[in-house]
Amino acid sequence: MNIHEETIRVRYAETGVNGFIKPVSAFNYFQDIMSRHCGLMKASAYDLFETGFAWVVIKYHITITRYPKWNDSITVRTWRYPYKDLYELRQFEIYDDKGSLLILGKSTWIVVNLKTKKPARLSKSLPPEMISGCSHPVTDDIESVPEISDPDSERIFNIRMHDLDFNTHVNNSIYIVWALESVPEDIITQFRPEAIDIRYMDESLYGDRITSQIKREETHLKPVFLHKLISEHTQKEITRLKTVWKRFQDADR
Repeated sequence: MNIHEETIRVRYAETGVNGFIKPVSAFNYFQDIMSRHCGLMKASAYDLFETGFAWVVIKYHITITRYPKWNDSITVRTWRYPYKDLYELRQFEIYDDKGSLLILGKSTWIVVNLKTKKPARLSKSLPPEMISGCSHPVTDDIESVPEISDPDSERIFNIRMHDLDFNTHVNNSIYIVWALESVPEDIITQFRPEAIDIRYMDESLYGDRITSQIKREETHLKPVFLHKLISEHTQKEITRLKTVWKRFQDADR
């Protein structure tokens, strides 16, 4: 079971302006297919919770060549590769009904012991059949994201019950929403992200408030922003992102 794929139709609730999917919908497709793939191997979030472990994502990269739109038939594909007995590398691809690659994603996960809050060896936390026999490697090459030192602006977001996942932590896709919603109006109303890099650094919980800071990099032809999410409760940086944007008409081709 090296490669897992599913063909679905884009639902109305997954779309936004002009009927194209929201950037966060791509991350949700990735989460959903990873969950089902892991479930087939008895390693879903529910399975791991029963044994005292949890999946935790630490890095993500996504490149969007073209945004699918409402009612499009798309095929979502994923495969995994264990690395150094500590990291679960996972790749994602989304194709249209003609076989053209629309979206490429890559992520790095670890398994955390729920009692100690420390990373666990994959060989000690996953079913034995998941440790070997993976014939489709995933490269560990997600780039680092620079830190913001002097943000241009910031916004405050309250963590809602709606934002939480099975483990009562904020779902990893919500961080993307907080970052993108902080982009200036003249950009977010005329452009869409074509690349997003994310570094998850700490958890966030219900009742906290998140400061979403943003800084535009001026050395690029396309709009490029650095993002920093800070917990009001701990005053720690919890997530760092970099986004690259392109105009609507270019993103829709």
